[in-house]
Amino acid sequence: MSTETELLVAPGEKRQKPRRDRTRKKLTPGQIVVMVVLAVLVLIVASPVLYALLNSFRSYSEITMDPMGLPTEFTLDNYIQLFQQTDYGEALVNTLIITVATVVLLVAIVPMAAYGIERVGGRTSRWIYVLFIAGLMIPFQVRMIPLVKGFDDVGLYSTLTSVILVHLGGAASFGILLYCSFIKGIPIEVEEAASIDGAGKFRTFWSIVFPMLLPVTSAFVIIQALGLWNDFFIPLVFLDSSSAGTINVAINRMVGLLTSQWQLIYTGAILAIIPSVAIFAAFQRYFIKGMSVGAVKG
Repeated sequence: MSTETELLVAPGEKRQKPRRDRTRKKLTPGQIVVMVVLAVLVLIVASPVLYALLNSFRSYSEITMDPMGLPTEFTLDNYIQLFQQTDYGEALVNTLIITVATVVLLVAIVPMAAYGIERVGGRTSRWIYVLFIAGLMIPFQVRMIPLVKGFDDVGLYSTLTSVILVHLGGAASFGILLYCSFIKGIPIEVEEAASIDGAGKFRTFWSIVFPMLLPVTSAFVIIQALGLWNDFFIPLVFLDSSSAGTINVAINRMVGLLTSQWQLIYTGAILAIIPSVAIFAAFQRYFIKGMSVGAVKG
């Protein structure tokens, strides 16, 4: 059949490959409206970031004389001055320590606590679960003054340990709620098979159960990491002026009553945004998968 087709083609002509008829989908008026609305929303959300990015390359005099102007030249002087003239470098290290330490402790403690609540059962476990959930209902402002007084009495006030402990207590309730709803969907027969093979509870959890919790763990880690990195209020309360604080506290201290170092404020804000955007962009699919799976399990 192929030889007959080749004979029908003229000697000087090239044989054309068959083309599939592609029908272009026309956008409906409703889809056009949705795209316009999304474009406007993206512009609204991105415009402050773009404004801060452009001003991070401008000098203090340029910003005060023409706040809406464009940079005359793109230099990294503001980024260098930010680390030389302020405590931003130390604050960046403090933020990194608080974020990493808190996330590691949460992943090491909260899943095991939720596993114990779900698998032990009984009235005691239900009461413990209720106590954890009650932590979500009590505003932080109610606990703030007693926590400050308690940490000051034991000598932990204005230390990174106090900030980490406060974050642990606040995030544990949400973690218990998330993990308990997910563990309910894990078949107990898998654990019974591991028990028959001689594995203890601790080994069964970390070798069998915890790998099944990776989707919800990824979502939990991303939520907490972004919240810890961008937190402002708790470090402001539990770290006094003798400490460099965290990145958001350091940026806030650049705002003065009469004068403000706007060029350094914009530069610090851009540097603070980069890790958050990078974390969410790198783990976005795991975050969405974990939240959707957790919702189905719950």
